[in-house]
Amino acid sequence: MSQTSSAPAPARPAPSAPPSPAPAPTPAVPTPLGAVPVEVAQPVTDTPARLRRLRNVVVASGLVLAVLGTTAMALLTLTLRQAANDVEQLVRVQTIETDLLVADANATNTFLVGGLESPQRRAAYDDALAEVAGLVSQAAQAQPADADALAALNAQVLDYAGLVEAARANNRQGLPVGAQYLREASNGLRTDALPLADALVEANTARAAASLSTGWGWVLPLLALGATAAFVVVQLRVARQFKRRVNGGLLTGSIVLLGLSLASVVALAALSVLVGTARSDFESVSDVGTARVQANLAKSSESLTLIARGSGGTYEQSWQASDATVRERLSRVRDGSVFEGQWDGYTKVHTQIRSLDDGGSWDDAVGLAVGSENGSSNAAFAPFDQSVARFVAGTGTGAVNDLRGSHGGLLLGCVLTFLAGLGAAWAGSRGIAARLREYR
Repeated sequence: MSQTSSAPAPARPAPSAPPSPAPAPTPAVPTPLGAVPVEVAQPVTDTPARLRRLRNVVVASGLVLAVLGTTAMALLTLTLRQAANDVEQLVRVQTIETDLLVADANATNTFLVGGLESPQRRAAYDDALAEVAGLVSQAAQAQPADADALAALNAQVLDYAGLVEAARANNRQGLPVGAQYLREASNGLRTDALPLADALVEANTARAAASLSTGWGWVLPLLALGATAAFVVVQLRVARQFKRRVNGGLLTGSIVLLGLSLASVVALAALSVLVGTARSDFESVSDVGTARVQANLAKSSESLTLIARGSGGTYEQSWQASDATVRERLSRVRDGSVFEGQWDGYTKVHTQIRSLDDGGSWDDAVGLAVGSENGSSNAAFAPFDQSVARFVAGTGTGAVNDLRGSHGGLLLGCVLTFLAGLGAAWAGSRGIAARLREYR
């Protein structure tokens, strides 16, 4: 029996899953009639509101310039007016200090003569003290901050004058106590009155130096340039919005502001030169005035050294210190060589006086010190004192006049600044108003 083999039946394929039904299409939502489709909708720009904001910018820029720029110019005017007053007060208090020492130099020099005092030197002494009294009153009225110090100085001057009169009375009678009264008067002047005068000079020097500035004025061109930039930016934005690229009102305002910027820079540059010249003159007045003070102090010390008859070493040391100060101060002054030459002429005579006194020829030394002929101490000292006095008075007055002469231009600048700011604001507002009318 044979075996019959049979092949296995092929596997039947598994039935495939039925396909998923396609999702039903979402019905389109109809766009409302007149609405802008979402995909093209954009924020709407409110042009009139933007123009109003731009108009506020130009108006505010012009008004800020008008108010702050005018204020800055007014402050500059007040600053330079105060500078003129401070320089004038400095010259005044330096003259007070100098007159005190002129009086003392004449009093001590006349004392050496004995009872026969020189009428000219006595008159010079009286004139110096009379000028001190008048200047103290003027200075107290001109600068209230100096009033207390001036009152104290005036009291010291009265004490000094009383002691000098006592010295003169005793000297006329040939009493040695007269020399003691004179030394007490001069020493009191040096230790009590001069420190007060020095403090007044220093205070007014500091005030004048601080007020000689144009700092406030430079606020104006900065404000004007800022306002000009604001007008230009606004004009560019308006030009982008409209087909007309130039806006007449904004252009006019920009030109006004730019002109103010340039004019203020030029004017302030010229004013800075004037103030710089005034500052240089003020410094020269201060230096030469101090040199004159110390020169008259030296002249007084010269006579006091002789009055002390061999025991006046302290006064000679004072003379040497004054001489050094005179030379140091004159070296700072431009063209001060003329003054230095005149001072050298006096110091040569002083050297001769000291040589005679130290050599035992006291009478000859006194004759050289009190004489008025050529070669004497007084004749050599007078040209120097007169030259520096003229320089201080002339240079100080010139500086004050220059500073006060600028006030008219500064006041005009205040008015023009105010009008330019208002004018620019008005022109810019009118220019934008023309564009706003197109939306009405």
